[in-house]
Amino acid sequence: MANPLNPKGVHAQSVQTRKLVTNAVLIALHVILCQVATINIGNSLSITLSGITESIAGLLFGPISGGLVGLLGSFLNQLIRYGLSVTTVLWILPAGMKGLLCGWFAKSNRYEMNPLKIYWVLIVTSVVVTSMNTTIMIVDATIFGYNTQATVLAQMGIRYLNGALTSLAYMLIAVPLLKNLQKLPGIRDMQE
Repeated sequence: MANPLNPKGVHAQSVQTRKLVTNAVLIALHVILCQVATINIGNSLSITLSGITESIAGLLFGPISGGLVGLLGSFLNQLIRYGLSVTTVLWILPAGMKGLLCGWFAKSNRYEMNPLKIYWVLIVTSVVVTSMNTTIMIVDATIFGYNTQATVLAQMGIRYLNGALTSLAYMLIAVPLLKNLQKLPGIRDMQE
């Protein structure tokens, strides 16, 4: 006999609410890390820990959560830092793609990943994000006339090295964090 005080579907709503709140916290953390844990080097290179948020969301919950945390966190950061412009949508795509790819990888591996697999996906997403950011930078520079394509392209090696080193830092954070988060009750219920 069903419990009238706990009708069918309440558990599912509770799981979705916890997932929504967790993703909102990760989005807020993304914005905070953009503000306090980012070092800008010139106009076209930065070192930031903000990308760990969409990586964790994707690796823990799946592609939808990872993509949304990246898109919304990056969008809020863009609004705070630069306001709304014609290229805002372009600038939020790399973070969304990072979360989406991490989530897709985790889901395709049934959320069972060793440190080597995590580092591999972080390196691959680093290459994708660096390539997307570089392309967007060229488009943005062309629209607003602040940089030349040659300048941006000349920095490609440094940009990819930066991405690889940042991925190593993300792995050092993500592996123990994921190990502990996956032990929490109800986490498996929130996976896509």
